Amino acid sequence: MDNNNNDSRMSRADRRTQGDHFTNDTTASDGAISSGSKRPQRPHKHPIRNTFFAIIGIILIIGGGFGYKMYSNIKHTSNEMFDSVNGTKARNVSKLIKQGKPISILLMGTDVGALGRNSKAWAGGRTDSMMLVTVNPKTKTTTMVSIPRDSLVSITGHEEEFPTKINAAYYFGQTKAAISTTSRMFNVPIDYYALLNMGGLEKVINKVGGIDIVPPLTFTYENQHFTKGKKIHVNGAQALKFTRMRYQDPESDYGRTLRQRIVITALLKKSSNLTNLLNQDFLDSIASQSRTDFTFGDMLTLANTYRAATKHIVSDHVQGASDEIAGQSFEVLPTTEKQRVTNKLRKQLGLSKAKTGKRFANTVPEALSVYEPPIGYGETADTKSTWGADTNTASEYSKAYSSDSSAADLDPNYGADNTDSTSQTTGANATGSDADQTGGYTGYGY
Repeated sequence: MDNNNNDSRMSRADRRTQGDHFTNDTTASDGAISSGSKRPQRPHKHPIRNTFFAIIGIILIIGGGFGYKMYSNIKHTSNEMFDSVNGTKARNVSKLIKQGKPISILLMGTDVGALGRNSKAWAGGRTDSMMLVTVNPKTKTTTMVSIPRDSLVSITGHEEEFPTKINAAYYFGQTKAAISTTSRMFNVPIDYYALLNMGGLEKVINKVGGIDIVPPLTFTYENQHFTKGKKIHVNGAQALKFTRMRYQDPESDYGRTLRQRIVITALLKKSSNLTNLLNQDFLDSIASQSRTDFTFGDMLTLANTYRAATKHIVSDHVQGASDEIAGQSFEVLPTTEKQRVTNKLRKQLGLSKAKTGKRFANTVPEALSVYEPPIGYGETADTKSTWGADTNTASEYSKAYSSDSSAADLDPNYGADNTDSTSQTTGANATGSDADQTGGYTGYGY
């Protein structure tokens, strides 16, 4: 687990305005990120927008005269990216997408260098970026919620490693552990995942001839200079320098993940160019640097039913409170904030309200149960819980997810375009006390 500059993180925490949580409505233009907020924009942790959506676009031209070879190339790329997760999923995802129901995706960005696609190479990295995404074709909205990489969690199957950061879930237990830990943390089913090797972006960006970006701040890193607000064309190596700088950014890791998102957004824009989509070398580079459990058939369905939802993207993030434990800096996620995120994501999925997951996703060692986490974002001394408290029972939860879930499990107001007027206030939609909960996610054999 990596050490961070705690003084820097605490100073950022002191600057945070309590109780004022906002949402960005994002539209990409020339690599810049726009905000609908009237307050100064705070970088959000926006890691990996699923690269396979860029590939989906090419499917639309299959009937336009490009013939079987084009179709075959796309299918080959899809098959190369496919990597299933052992175990049973929480919901019948094939049925969901065929019916055009909302789905959820865990997007992760790892950095294992410009390596090949063998499992050993992929097994070595941690997830620098993590995001829970819901795609709702009825409301034509994609909601992206970024999760701080330093979030304090107990990793499924590796509870003995506690205290740990959520970015280590992939390192200890690969995709399965990352999905389970995240799902249990927020009591939200995760239908699919997509993983992108950030270190391999250099190769992909070079294949499309570079990208245009607009830096959000001025800095120089490894002899490469970037000027705030000035568009610059960068190759793969320059793009990696742009994303990897961390300590010159006043927002530290939050700023770095914003720059990662700028690069991914610019790459998606460039990769949608027909010339690049017809370039087999480009398709091969995408396949070698991406992994997902979307099948080719799933992608075909998504192209027909879900593409409109990707045009309206709502961005959000989970706000933590900085704390130092055993000499390491963590982000402790208050239960009130987790509940707000749980409410938002479950609503977008058409699911009924339910309590958020355990405070740290899984149980913690009894010897550490006396630890008192700091008063966090949206909490007061009266609502702060003790570490490891587990006072609620599974009966207090809504119906657990199962592999045969159907429309009957969905909220009756599914698909209604009703804006949650309180969703931007931390804890405004929270239910129940600020304590750990049990129950919830039953997929992947957990």
